[in-house]
Amino acid sequence: MTRVLLLLLLVAGCAGPDKPFTPRQAERPTGQAVASTPSAEVITIDEQMSVSVEWPAGADTTMLRAFTDLYLDSWRSVFTGSQAYLELVEPPASAQAHDWVKSFDGAKVKGSARLYSLRVSAVVDDGAEVNACVDETGVRLLNRSGNVHTRQPRWTRTPYLQAVVLHKGQDGTWRVKDFRHDLKGCA
Repeated sequence: MTRVLLLLLLVAGCAGPDKPFTPRQAERPTGQAVASTPSAEVITIDEQMSVSVEWPAGADTTMLRAFTDLYLDSWRSVFTGSQAYLELVEPPASAQAHDWVKSFDGAKVKGSARLYSLRVSAVVDDGAEVNACVDETGVRLLNRSGNVHTRQPRWTRTPYLQAVVLHKGQDGTWRVKDFRHDLKGCA
């Protein structure tokens, strides 16, 4: 037995130098899509409006899309009256989203909006927070006759930080659970 141990020690001593330790990257859970490079996408909401989305590299687009899909579907609802956006939210955000869409009350918009600096700022178990800068300075509110309102709403004056709290349901879908806005944080 002693000879076997001695032989093993000798063989181990003859081995080459140890490779330097390289930590492996954490594996992402299956089902998470990751953008490899930054990209921009222009989505047509209606012939009157479009939204530019600037996708960051290396981000979990599954969570980012939970926010962007709701943003896009909410605007589509302003034009079409569809309530598909309600499938992307849960209380208390569902009431907030519904109130926002209904606030247009037949008024229309035209122009372009921009979503940029999208990032997942926190993930804890089945909850997450996504932050995005929203620039709606290119959007104009129209009255019922199709003319631009002389006094535009405050949200058209400067970009703002939009934070959403997400919840992952038992069906595996991330939905918006709450909204937070801040006029600071986006240049």
